[in-house]
Amino acid sequence: MKFLMEPANRLRNICIFALILFAFVFSSLVRLTWVYQMNVPGNDRMLWNNEFMVTTNDSYYWAEGARDLVFCDKDNANNSEYYQQNCHQEFDLSPTEESLPKLTHFLYDILPFSLETIIFYLPVFGASLVVIPIILMGSRLNLLLPGFIAALLTSIGISYYSRTVVGYYDTDMFNILFPMLLVWSLSLAIKTKEKKYLLLSGLEIVIYRWLYPASYSLEFAFFGLVAIYTVYMLVIESLQNKKLSISEILFLKQNVSNYQLLSIMLIGMMGTPFIIRFVSVIALFLVAFKKEFEKFALYILAGSILAFFITGGINPVIDQLNSYIFQREGTIANEELQFFSVTQTIVEAQTVNIGDIAERTSGNIFLFIIAIIGYAWLCFRQPLMLLMLPLIGLGFMSLKGGLRFAMYATPVIAFGIGFFIFRITELLHVYVKNKKIALASSVIFTLVAVAFVLNPLIKNAWDYRIGTVFTQEEVKLIEDFGKNASREDYVLTWWDYGYPIRYYADVKTLVDGAKHGGDVNFPVSFALSHDQKSAANIARLDVEYTENRHLTEKTNQNKSESDKIALPSNNVAWIMKDYGFKNSNDFIVSLKKDMDLPKKTRDIYFYLPFRMLDIYPTIMRFSYLDLMSGKSLRQPFFLISRGSRDAGNTFILDQGFSIDKQKSLLVAPDRQTYPLKRFVQAGYQSDGFRVNIQNLQYEGVYSLIHLQTYGVFLIVDEAMYNSVYIQLFYLEQYDPELFELVAANPYGKFFKLKI
Repeated sequence: MKFLMEPANRLRNICIFALILFAFVFSSLVRLTWVYQMNVPGNDRMLWNNEFMVTTNDSYYWAEGARDLVFCDKDNANNSEYYQQNCHQEFDLSPTEESLPKLTHFLYDILPFSLETIIFYLPVFGASLVVIPIILMGSRLNLLLPGFIAALLTSIGISYYSRTVVGYYDTDMFNILFPMLLVWSLSLAIKTKEKKYLLLSGLEIVIYRWLYPASYSLEFAFFGLVAIYTVYMLVIESLQNKKLSISEILFLKQNVSNYQLLSIMLIGMMGTPFIIRFVSVIALFLVAFKKEFEKFALYILAGSILAFFITGGINPVIDQLNSYIFQREGTIANEELQFFSVTQTIVEAQTVNIGDIAERTSGNIFLFIIAIIGYAWLCFRQPLMLLMLPLIGLGFMSLKGGLRFAMYATPVIAFGIGFFIFRITELLHVYVKNKKIALASSVIFTLVAVAFVLNPLIKNAWDYRIGTVFTQEEVKLIEDFGKNASREDYVLTWWDYGYPIRYYADVKTLVDGAKHGGDVNFPVSFALSHDQKSAANIARLDVEYTENRHLTEKTNQNKSESDKIALPSNNVAWIMKDYGFKNSNDFIVSLKKDMDLPKKTRDIYFYLPFRMLDIYPTIMRFSYLDLMSGKSLRQPFFLISRGSRDAGNTFILDQGFSIDKQKSLLVAPDRQTYPLKRFVQAGYQSDGFRVNIQNLQYEGVYSLIHLQTYGVFLIVDEAMYNSVYIQLFYLEQYDPELFELVAANPYGKFFKLKI
């Protein structure tokens, strides 16, 4: 290779490699500070199978797919008797066809580590790979120092770090890596016109889509910029070369290269399976990009555009915009029923302000302003850096779409800061006449400036104390339960716990981190927050109709459009149709009585964890709703008090409430008083779980519940007192004809539905 024969090139490549290695190690070590801080005596509650557990719920989704691929592999069949048979059942929603589980399976086969270890540490090294394209791009644009600084800043940027911290096993680790690879290859394809960068751009799009299916919008934005640049160059060349004909201008070498770049991008973005796009990109490169075919470049581009639209390549872009920007209303219409929208209850989907973006991308508003100035300055000097505009645009979409988008702006902000520092060092060399002093000044300034800009990011990483999703006690309960349950059984619980339940117990769930629209949340919310009879009925209905839906959809796959069975879009509408209800309120009332339920095909279990207490008011919002109008109903009264104290004749609660102990009255913040119906003490004692109920006033409105195990007091009205979550988990006052307690500890309880 040429660079091996030239000492200057060899030295430069060694330097680039050294900077990449340093930045990669730096990023990895910063992420591993979490392990250093948590790996202390007393923190073994975060361990399972001698490894830390994951730090986000969504990790369990990918982990379930990886587990099934590993233990369904005949080569690994002896690793666990538990998974030797039926390790992946039909309709279990396990992502065995997704890229991250397949990548993890591959790593498991070639590395001497456990599955838990690979899952936990993969984000550390996967996210740190982002330094490679950033430094490579800086090098090719003669901006090696800004590229190196940008790599350091990007790798531990607050928003990016929080979604790629150790244990955050998710495709987010690729969310900046592949966009930056695309910026690198696209910029070099435009600058050098070398065909290898055309191929790299096409393959990067294909692989990016495989690793992160939601990449459509960003890919399309990059395509749009390249298309604008192509048109711009045609206009400029037509103005500068007035003697040339239109056909001559159209087929100038630099324009042909742009057509080829657009063509290969479109083929990579087609709405076809991975293997078809991968092969098509290579075929296009090998056949259509030969010199003798350059005269057909515009026809090839036209064919690529046609293939893109025919295969539905534009559809995901529209879906993404609808999902994150246009559908922000509080309810969603479904089969003429109105369900509560989940988007307003998810933190990452909430809108933010410019200050939040500044902090999440650069550390503070001062550095953010410096970064914007630096990036504008950089674009003026290197117009190719305008290719990063889609990233900063997506980052600013946080103002509308939610905090999760902020990390996309991180590399742009990082490059802006890096170039600003670099430009100051250049000015020092210009204005300081003594070369030695100028060199020393620039080195000192660079070191101090880099330390200054890295400081808030390193401090954030050091202070980041996110815990594992579950504790050892919770996992033991779930895994022990799973050993006695069938893989075809369902566990009814809130969607926050869907993925972990499926991973540790290998059962089915009704809702999870991806399947949690208002229509599927309604039955689960209803079952958790209403009386036991209603909960039992709707649980059996929802599970059996869910299975029937899967079977019907499978059958429809082999039928023509005219022969397909039309299904209502949600289970509630389907159930109402089959049971003859026109009004959802009548259907709700009927759930309190004996019903002619569908034939039981599997067991159903309720999983009720203590950790659900704080989000319980949010859970109730999904079912305390008039489905006919979409209007929220008055929710039951539910007050959690952790800061209670005894003050003689008065017992002080949180939020301004108190108890008049002599008169058995609840005193509200406005000094209104309400009679207490009962006082309940419940919790684990040395001889087991005990409940003591003291009736106070027959006309009482509220009940005071002391959860002794947790040091918590609850004030609830009668509807809340009779809810499944309160009656089953906290009081264990369950109807033996409907429920059976099958597994329990202070952190969670499993109840088997008996109907």
